[in-house]
Formats: sequence, structure tokens, C-alpha cells
Amino acid sequence: MKREELENMFPCGTIQEELHNSAVMVWGFQLLYAAITVWGIYRSVLIYRELGSGMNMWFILLVMVAGYALLRMYQQDDVEVYIATEGIIVKRTPILVKERIERFFASDLYLTFVHYQGIMGFGEDWKTLYVQTETGGVYIVPISLQFLSHQDKMKVLEALNRYKNT
Repeated sequence: MKREELENMFPCGTIQEELHNSAVMVWGFQLLYAAITVWGIYRSVLIYRELGSGMNMWFILLVMVAGYALLRMYQQDDVEVYIATEGIIVKRTPILVKERIERFFASDLYLTFVHYQGIMGFGEDWKTLYVQTETGGVYIVPISLQFLSHQDKMKVLEALNRYKNT
């Protein structure tokens, strides 16, 4: 999604920076998903040859595995965090299988804007974001920032410290 669209969608001010997963993790996962895709296609071709022209459940399953791996490989370089002047926009981690499937086709639905004033902190493993609600409760947002590089994590914390008091 483009910066202008996000700035119109959320009350975030101007977007300062976009942060992706670290390059090592992106390449590593892309290679892993490429290997899974090749394996799925190879095994499905072997099953198709063995059974002739009939469709088999294993053939369909292996084609679905290959398709899933291709989609995941494509999504590895998506933006994980947008740093803006009024808050951050993070990609919420899907919890249910239905949400994971929806994320393939409409990943913008899982973007969540959090104002700097409400952010209490990040989990120790960068998989959770703790947000204080207006009534004083704590809302835990499941996120997946553990694969950001150390420099990018420091950028997020620096922006949080810089904008939280303004």
C-alpha cells in the first residue's frame, strides 16, 4: 500500500519511514519457500505420472502446498512497520487460519494504527505490542517484529521515545 493511501486511511500524520524484515531473514525464508515449492511441484508431477490422468487427493494437496509456499515467498518483503509522526502502523499477526488465508488476498486489513501516547512497550521477543486503552486497560496486539534488524528495532524505539512526549 502506498504512503498516501495509508496517510488518508489512518490519522497518523506523515509517514517518516517504512521498515522491512532484515535482508538475511527475507532471503532465508524465500529460499526455504522456494525449496518447498519445488518439492511440492516435483512430488505432484510424480504422483500425476503414477496415477495417469485421474486427480488424486495427494496431487491436489501438493499443488496447494506449492501455491501456499509461492504466496508466502512473495510476501516476505512486505513492510512490517510504518513510522509516522502521530503513531506507528504495524501489521497485526493473524491468529486464526481464516485470518491467515484472508491476509493473502487483503493484507491491508491487518494493518493497525497505534498512537504513540498509548504504547506501553514491546514484548521481550518483539511478538507483542502492549497498548493502554482509554479506560486504563491493557490491549495486547500480536505482531511479528522479531525478524527486524537490530538497527530497525532501534529506529522504532527511538521514534517512540521522540514522539511519545510531544
